[in-house]
Amino acid sequence: MVDIYVIGIGYKPLDSKERKILYKSEIILSSERLLQVFKRYREFKKVEERVVVLNTVDETIEFIRSRTDKKSGESPVTVLASGDPLFFGIGRRILSEFGKERVEIMPDLSSIQVAFSRIKEPWDNAFLMSLHRGPDPKRRRNLKYEMKDIPSLLERHKKLAILTDRESNPSEIARVLISSNVSQPTIFVCEKLGDPDERIIKGTPEDIVAMSFSTPNVAIILSGEEG
Repeated sequence: MVDIYVIGIGYKPLDSKERKILYKSEIILSSERLLQVFKRYREFKKVEERVVVLNTVDETIEFIRSRTDKKSGESPVTVLASGDPLFFGIGRRILSEFGKERVEIMPDLSSIQVAFSRIKEPWDNAFLMSLHRGPDPKRRRNLKYEMKDIPSLLERHKKLAILTDRESNPSEIARVLISSNVSQPTIFVCEKLGDPDERIIKGTPEDIVAMSFSTPNVAIILSGEEG
């Protein structure tokens, strides 16, 4: 029995099924950042009094656990997620904690998918990775790849797409590329995708290292052969 819904938002309107689930939900969980995104949706006004803001994954998991306790008799919980919840997102953790039979995932576009569309570059041959360690500084995610791996990954795959965070940001990525003497890569920084003030910046590592960027953003790196 499904009693936990995870709905991705950020880039496209909600479909009729997603809208129906929101309208029947007594509780809708959102981070503060996603709440600002959700406020742009036409459905927001109808459900705004049911939105609960929780800014860490652990808080969200504990809230879901208390709310969906079989003894409590409470209605299903809906969680708002960024883009595709199963692409380095909260969907993985929710499935792990509560099991596939209790969870339904309804994805939006992923930020990396949108980023490649903005720069008009195919992404079926890109290496996708995340340097985003999560919003809670006390519980940083362990990552498969680190900043230091970027030069060798770029040499091998020629095209990288990277989810960043405030520490592992595009300027620091550019610094690593400069120090490794990678041959003429091009960096695209796709900043605040889907927001009214989204921005796409293209430059060399020497250009990017001197700049600062708003979050969230996605970095795409093309080797000299691709760029």
